[in-house]
Amino acid sequence: MADPQEFPVSPPPPPPQTTLLSSDSSSASSLGVPGRLDWRVPRESGGRTVDPLEDVELRIGDAAFSLTRLLEATSAVSAQLEELTLKCTENARFLKTWRDLLKEGYDSLKPDN
Repeated sequence: MADPQEFPVSPPPPPPQTTLLSSDSSSASSLGVPGRLDWRVPRESGGRTVDPLEDVELRIGDAAFSLTRLLEATSAVSAQLEELTLKCTENARFLKTWRDLLKEGYDSLKPDN
């Protein structure tokens, strides 16, 4: 078996530090529960930091816009599908009529027994 001193083990990295800005953060952290966290989320545009609530609101707005466009596209496809269904129904009716006429014509050409 290998000697434990042969493989040095580095200590785990420290946990990320979070700035607590709440007035009761000292009492909350002494209980093992962090106080209010003032998180800042980096934004891709310009590298400025934004409030998480603002970031969520922006994402919700983007999602709402995308969903609106998707709904419009779905409605357009739905209308086209209804039109296609109507045409297919008309074509099926037309083909059945022709089938019936051809069958009648064929039957009329058979010799009577």
